[in-house]
Amino acid sequence: MATALPQPSTYAGPEALAEAGARRHASRGRPRVLLVDSAPGAQAVLAAALAEAGFEVLLVAGAQAALASLAEGGTAPQLVVTEVELQDGDGFSLCGQVRADARTAHLPVLLLARREEEFHRDLAGGVGADDYLAHPVDARDVVALARLKAGQCSGDAAFASDTQRLPLTDVARALLAGVRSGRVVMAEGQGWFAFRHGLVVDAVFNGERGSLAFRRMLCFGAGDYAVTLGPELHKGSFTMDRPYLCETVLQGLERFDALRARGLPLASRLTVDFARLAEMLASLPEDVGEVVRLFDGRRTLRAMLLECQFPEAVAYEASTRLFALGILVPACLLEERERAHCGSTVPGFFEPAPSVDAEPVDAREPAPAACGGDGASAPFTLVGGSQPPVILDFPKKVPGASSGAEGLEGAVRSDDAGV
Repeated sequence: MATALPQPSTYAGPEALAEAGARRHASRGRPRVLLVDSAPGAQAVLAAALAEAGFEVLLVAGAQAALASLAEGGTAPQLVVTEVELQDGDGFSLCGQVRADARTAHLPVLLLARREEEFHRDLAGGVGADDYLAHPVDARDVVALARLKAGQCSGDAAFASDTQRLPLTDVARALLAGVRSGRVVMAEGQGWFAFRHGLVVDAVFNGERGSLAFRRMLCFGAGDYAVTLGPELHKGSFTMDRPYLCETVLQGLERFDALRARGLPLASRLTVDFARLAEMLASLPEDVGEVVRLFDGRRTLRAMLLECQFPEAVAYEASTRLFALGILVPACLLEERERAHCGSTVPGFFEPAPSVDAEPVDAREPAPAACGGDGASAPFTLVGGSQPPVILDFPKKVPGASSGAEGLEGAVRSDDAGV
């Protein structure tokens, strides 16, 4: 591994090339990056960041030394990172010569510019550079793009990674530092966000769309994802540039990650201790109810944060504070407390005991007429057949009333709508 920075004048000589060859053989198995930069300070910072990320770094100071390193035998680097302004040329010409050689044409090339010019972006695309990063260049962005593209062929349009190896926050910041367009798609349909020429233009996550979806995707997105490069021509739902991402969104996410590292697990299920809430209600902010009402013992903390209207870090911090005050407790703990308070035997629901003497009545057979002491008909008669029975109410027969058949006909006629 080469992390020390020799003087620029030593790179072009054979001793420097021999030293570089020795460094290559000393760290086989690690992805190799050829770093070309004439500024010792900037080169040292990038080399240290790449080495810390697990790369073998080969340092050269100029274009000719870089071409000589690529021409010699041995294992070729998996990525070339070069500054635009070099002592003996420029990064654009170096990239064009790398593309012209069949042995190195497949290598991904990243161009870094400490001083941006209007024609740089067009020139970078013309010489076949895989990306172009302008001042100020963040070493973390170079590392993220190296992790994404090292070992791939130049011109590849799809790259696979996962949040364990390359977090979404890192890849989003790095992609916005460049000039490419494309889309980052999470596995299993979790969500995606689209970027175009240094701007995030659209995002979908957990049923939401827009900047809220993008922020929550950075918070909760986990697992495999794919980066697809290509034109993003649709209008989109919002725009977010890299300065706003770094100064506003990522700062909030840093608070969120700090809380997650030492706070409540996102999979925990909490509920409200209303007795404790009544004691502390006077000292709580008025809008804390928007957080408390979402804890019902069934939702996880993650589901609550996705549903809450407040920013994720604010809602997470409020939940942690409520838990520390004893207002939020684990759902299982409250259930055990209530079970102990009610006793070991809890009365069940009332269920009437079935009658053992009752016999089923067949609605298709007429029930035997029950006569009272005066010979009058029974007060209820079942009329049915194959349809559900209809209960008709008849008054007892009085003198002067019509016959039983006429009474039945009248009763059925009066209840004709019900039948």
